[in-house]
Amino acid sequence: MSTEENRVYELIIKRFIGCFCGDAKIENKKIKVLVDGLKFDARGMVVKEKGWANVYPSKMQETKLPDINGKVNVLEVKIEEKETQPPRRYTQASLISELSKRNLGTKATRSAIIDTLFNRGYAKGKSIEATPLGISLIESLEKNSPIIIDEKLTREFERQMESIQTSKKNLKEKSDKVIEEAKETLLKIEKQFRENEEKIGKELLESLNYSREQERKENTLTLCPKCKKGNLRILFNRASRRYFIACSAYPECKTTFSLPPNSLIKPVIDEEGNYEKCKECGFPLLVSYKKGKKPWKFCFNPECPTRQA
Repeated sequence: MSTEENRVYELIIKRFIGCFCGDAKIENKKIKVLVDGLKFDARGMVVKEKGWANVYPSKMQETKLPDINGKVNVLEVKIEEKETQPPRRYTQASLISELSKRNLGTKATRSAIIDTLFNRGYAKGKSIEATPLGISLIESLEKNSPIIIDEKLTREFERQMESIQTSKKNLKEKSDKVIEEAKETLLKIEKQFRENEEKIGKELLESLNYSREQERKENTLTLCPKCKKGNLRILFNRASRRYFIACSAYPECKTTFSLPPNSLIKPVIDEEGNYEKCKECGFPLLVSYKKGKKPWKFCFNPECPTRQA
């Protein structure tokens, strides 16, 4: 089995065996202290019996606290000045979880929804970032056809579809009612969209051109070592669904470099915003992102000693 398959297989085994184990017994403790009208507290947790946690992987970090009751001595007071941090970006897994919380989509469709966001260029990156095209699409629809992106509408149709699935009586009557409501809504959406179609199209075209220009800049790596005229750029072949590197002076210069398949390829940017370069040959470094694997940093120069290593 591959590493990924083996991990899934082990998880199934542990889950199955864990079902036959006893409960995990945990002791939670909270200490509250009142200092000049200000409340402070500390929380602790001790595992008394691991039970199923002996078999099935779980994150339970123990923090022991002493038993305290009555007055305490304050040994030290620290005043720290901090700024609130922005919330973390969504990953694909956390975005699926968010869709589930909002009752949007189904277990079967949520993954496909996220794939569509990436395939159409509305989102990018492992820590998901909306592209200029994705932002422009939402802003344009909010102004010109807000009903298309109405969460309540989507949620209501999902709820009605689920009620049909679980219904045991008046099935045809319920399904006919939902279909009629859907028809009315879709006709309303189409009318609203048609009225603003040209405006939406122009806004998206501007954003698409800007997005392509930004992507072209981000993916331009270095001067071509062969022709010394064009620049090496990361390109994507839609037919083979693979990234590769080619010279911008094509067809005069036909220099190309192959890249790892089935992965997202990006240049490595250092803290100063410059391309990080290979210490051996000076070529820009790239990073490969693959599902279920750690990002891999590599040099794309086939003659580089690091490639042979």
